[in-house]
Amino acid sequence: MHADFNLHGQMKVERRLNVLIYLNDDWREEWGGSFEIWDKQMKNKVASFVPIFNRMVCFSTGSDTFHGNPETVNHPQGEPRMSIAMYYYTATWSDTRKSHTTLFKPRPGTADKTDWAVTRQALARDVLPPILHRKLAGPLSRIGF
Repeated sequence: MHADFNLHGQMKVERRLNVLIYLNDDWREEWGGSFEIWDKQMKNKVASFVPIFNRMVCFSTGSDTFHGNPETVNHPQGEPRMSIAMYYYTATWSDTRKSHTTLFKPRPGTADKTDWAVTRQALARDVLPPILHRKLAGPLSRIGF
């Protein structure tokens, strides 16, 4: 499960909405691939949407809007779950806010893993002076930090 990045770095615009439209004909729930939305604390699943043809899911994107497709797709003929994804941005970003990349969180009671690479990168960004972070971010990521 994840919360999407909050800033488009080049355009300096804030990600606000996600829209998904599903394209598979005759999809069955037992084939997996359902889209899930979880609460802000990642304790409870709030909603689940089977990816049936022409279904649209639209939701607000924030630093604590955890969502994803955690269950494996198991279509009998190996067909993938197909969708169109669209994103809405606004020019409301303030440099007083902290930007972040996609934030991954494990679901409780599952074998999901914490994404320690993202955690380490955020720590380096917070601790290092900006000039050092710009110089060291690439080399650090190549060695797994």
